Amino acid sequence: MNENQLLELMFRDFKVFMDTCSLMNNAQALDQFFFKVAGLITKYNNKIIVPVRVVQELQKHSKDNKDKDKSQKAIHAINAIRMMKQGGLLDIRGEENDPFADNLFQTIFTKFRLEHNLVLITQDVGLSRDILNLRIAHSVTRNIHKIMVAKFDKNGRLINFQNNQQGAANPPNPKSQQRKFAEKNEHNNSKSKGYQGMNNEPFVKFRNCTSVTKLKDTRINVKSVPGENDSVRVSGGIIRLLKKISSGGEGTIYETNTQFVAKIYRKEVITVRKIEKIKLLLSKKLVCKGICFPVEAVYNLQNEFVGYLMPRAQGKEMQKTLFIKPCLLKNFPNWKKEDMVELALTILKKIKFLHDCNIIMGDINPANILVKSSKEVWFVDTDSYQVEDFPCPVGTINYTAPEIQKKHFSDFLRTRGNENFAVATLLFMLMLPGKPPYSQQGGEDPISNIINMNFSYPFGESTNHKTPDGPWRYIWSHLMFKVKEAFYKTFSKGETYANENNRLNVDAWIDLFITYRDSLHNGVMQVTDPMSAELYPTRFKRYKDKNGNIVQQKNISPVVSRSYCLKCGEKIDITERMYEEWKKNGKAIPTLCFRCLNNVVETRSCVSCGKSFNITHGEYEYFKDLGFEIPKRCPICRKRSVSRTASFRH
Repeated sequence: MNENQLLELMFRDFKVFMDTCSLMNNAQALDQFFFKVAGLITKYNNKIIVPVRVVQELQKHSKDNKDKDKSQKAIHAINAIRMMKQGGLLDIRGEENDPFADNLFQTIFTKFRLEHNLVLITQDVGLSRDILNLRIAHSVTRNIHKIMVAKFDKNGRLINFQNNQQGAANPPNPKSQQRKFAEKNEHNNSKSKGYQGMNNEPFVKFRNCTSVTKLKDTRINVKSVPGENDSVRVSGGIIRLLKKISSGGEGTIYETNTQFVAKIYRKEVITVRKIEKIKLLLSKKLVCKGICFPVEAVYNLQNEFVGYLMPRAQGKEMQKTLFIKPCLLKNFPNWKKEDMVELALTILKKIKFLHDCNIIMGDINPANILVKSSKEVWFVDTDSYQVEDFPCPVGTINYTAPEIQKKHFSDFLRTRGNENFAVATLLFMLMLPGKPPYSQQGGEDPISNIINMNFSYPFGESTNHKTPDGPWRYIWSHLMFKVKEAFYKTFSKGETYANENNRLNVDAWIDLFITYRDSLHNGVMQVTDPMSAELYPTRFKRYKDKNGNIVQQKNISPVVSRSYCLKCGEKIDITERMYEEWKKNGKAIPTLCFRCLNNVVETRSCVSCGKSFNITHGEYEYFKDLGFEIPKRCPICRKRSVSRTASFRH
């Protein structure tokens, strides 16, 4: 018997009860189960029954501060029960002084087995055996109705317990008790590994494609688009659209009488290409907590495609809550820099899941990311993602790489390099809340600034002195050095990561931001300047000079000349301060970068002390230009020689 046949049998012929452990077993599986049975409950007018005692247990677990995983699962189960009850699909029955859940189910099944067929959904092996043993009570065997136990398997599907357990009707023995405790222990300690599916299934892989699908965006003539209080058709039967949640350019999001919400498209956007893309997404059964993938196609009562169901997102839109300072301080008043870095990591790991599935988001947009906490975010509008040969048809200027600016997004497939630019931009706008990397004083329009890669934030001695006014230069000053370096080399033309094929990928950013988060968490970043822990510092960062004194960073001296290293081709920026210093000391403008100047070209043995010493490229060029021989003594012996000569002259 497959899952669909089992569900049909249960809701047609049995009274259905649910236990605490199944409600808390797997949040995604619970949502999928409630969705699958909504139509059957309506069809047979047979609501799920949850005892009051089970609800009390869930409320107790939801307040468990020692086990956050258990607490989150209990909260999710409580919310799911509330939604099902409001939709008329579930009843809460019993009294507050009922016995505890395990004993309660045995009492209920003993009492009502003479009147109804009963089924219990539970993960508890011992309780399952006890319930099934009620079937062999010899004194009333001829009068009792059917009793069945079901459970969720590791893939989140409902299965018949008896069909998967040997000797289900036998009394429990010590070994079975050990298995019971082992199963519970495994359940309580299970964690989703990496960002695989909720059931730890392997990543789904879509095909890598290089050309856009030949399917046209031909509009489908749909007779009617449903709205509030209308009925729609899904594979499990008829469900109802409830109140409107939000509206966008493509359609409207509605609550439903299931655990999912429905996105209903406007007539003019329902096309052949869109329908086939949704079918492709549905065929892979993608599951990742916090990413609202389509889970079911929705049809009007004329069986015409009008949208899809998806998990309900939680949190508030990033664009409106994090990228405007008063809103950020209002919504997350206690946040520090560490929280923002943690949020960046949470987002990066979800993007990694998508990239590992060969999905490119395309339209990385803070309006499509909802934030509940630094560790809980939700991605919406996933139907726009680029999958196989279906392009992402939309985009935002600030998140569009220079090489694809001014292109029509529906006509080409984005590359991973294009996406990596958008990822870097999002990270930059999290670190400098809401400020795009190419925003500057006296610059051109945003598109031109991006195409020209005119990045205005200083790094080392490099700056164009167009950093925006306000707190941005202070925030930039306090970022971790490696993060600033990565941003600078990504957004500045000609730098290491500025090219489409060389940009840092999600894995590299994750490694970098883990280091940043840990440096903030253990206080390393705050040793020199505690203000580095703040979201909005009010001055430049303080640092230790070569004498160990703490000084405050100041504005960088302007660049007056730019050349390229004759040896490696690295860019050399000559600042006003450097130029004046070299001019004062009679030095020539360097033709080699700092790295090449310090490369060792020769190792010698000192003729005075016998110790080895290195001759760098810079030293070699210096002595050669002056017409001197390459030194035969180490720097220490040379210094001693100069000291003796000065002393003799004195």
